[in-house]
Amino acid sequence: MQPWSIGIVCALIWTLPVAAAEPKETQPEPTSWSPSAPLQASALFAAGGGEPASPDRGAWISSDGKSIAFLNRESSAAEGTARALVVKDVETDAVVFEKVLFSEEESLRRSGPELERLARSRAWEARSYLGQREWKPLLYRENPQHDAEFFSDACFIQRQRPKRSVSLEDLKLSYQEPRLQIWRRGKKVLDRRFPSWGVRQQGCEHASPSWLNGTFVNLERNVVLIELGFCGVDSCPEPPAAFHVLRLPPDKSRAASTPPTQTKAPPQGPFVGYEKPNAVSASLYATGFPAISEDGTLVALAEVFADGERKDPNLLITVRNSQTNEVAWKLPVLEAGEVSPVQRSLPLSQALDKKVLERIRQVNDSLGRTQWVTLEEQPLQPMMTESCQQAPTQKLQLPQLEMTFNQGHLVLKRAGSAPPIELKLNRGSDSGADACKAASRIFMDTAYMDSTRGVVLLRLTTCGDEACPAQDRWYHSIKLR
Repeated sequence: MQPWSIGIVCALIWTLPVAAAEPKETQPEPTSWSPSAPLQASALFAAGGGEPASPDRGAWISSDGKSIAFLNRESSAAEGTARALVVKDVETDAVVFEKVLFSEEESLRRSGPELERLARSRAWEARSYLGQREWKPLLYRENPQHDAEFFSDACFIQRQRPKRSVSLEDLKLSYQEPRLQIWRRGKKVLDRRFPSWGVRQQGCEHASPSWLNGTFVNLERNVVLIELGFCGVDSCPEPPAAFHVLRLPPDKSRAASTPPTQTKAPPQGPFVGYEKPNAVSASLYATGFPAISEDGTLVALAEVFADGERKDPNLLITVRNSQTNEVAWKLPVLEAGEVSPVQRSLPLSQALDKKVLERIRQVNDSLGRTQWVTLEEQPLQPMMTESCQQAPTQKLQLPQLEMTFNQGHLVLKRAGSAPPIELKLNRGSDSGADACKAASRIFMDTAYMDSTRGVVLLRLTTCGDEACPAQDRWYHSIKLR
């Protein structure tokens, strides 16, 4: 008898009602999401499209304090989006490494899931560079003022440069192009002009006025990363956001004291949080998923589902037995259909936020009772980054194990003379009548592995094209021993 078992981990019936306690007065503090290293983990934000999100934002400092890595973002005027990982030298603000994850053109001709897979496939190519050092996430604070003036033609034509400030930890930063001022606990530590930060595009009558979008901070290393936005008009569209890194003078008063609070480690294991206290439902996210318990018996999953034309944001957390597939615990932190009815009512939106805050508390309390290990993603060959009508053969090479997947048929071949194991991984609910869900369209979207506990987790997806635009996604867990 072979020592293999398989369970469908994520055929989630998430619409079942789950009783939630009345909101409590004590609310959890907002926590900025913090992947453990560039491109190795990303937060799953509740989104209306029900699609995996491509890497969007984040900044990290190297263990030696000499480099800053961050994900750049295109301006709001761009027809598509583009994303790249950029590494800058802290002392010179010079770019020392750059890896494009996807271009604006690619974002226009690929669906969300395809773009996300393309970004992940290219992220693997950058990991050899990033892996030379350890990285620590920086705290982020967005400019709380997003004035309409920044997005009007008058901003560019009248060269408006309003003064805007951001406070984070012990720092206050104020920027009015080209002057940047920084205070630490009320004492000014930097007052400089940076005319070189201006951006003038060819054929434009003058440079695009800039403003402070937000800032990333690491007080332990006295490093700040400034994010600037720009004004523009149709004839001179605003340039992409610009990032500049600075090192502040040493904080002598804290040289021998307790490290600042921002140096505390981010939550370990699976965690649910939010970014904005006044918009909890709109900034809800999960990080550290998927994860496996230290004893290998449980798998924790975070899922966002498509919601048809309504596209309501949603987030479901499920914990399942990795061997029997039984649901041990689950809670929809935000259900599709909850946001749309309250969008135009501030009191109703605030009431929903209170409910979500209580659900966040329940989820994190439940997850906190178990010791978790985040499952590591494994590279697939090939990664599906284009639309398809028929899925290709894919391979996954693991220690002492080779996996081949072809249209729902999985073959596991172990090292040595043991015969291969064959499994059919078609979704159990598929009727076969729907051609869009046929086995010939199924491929591996993502693969995770924990060799210590002998578990492989596959996320499977159906091809999506003009004839079959909807792409189903579900998980299979394979217990190797």
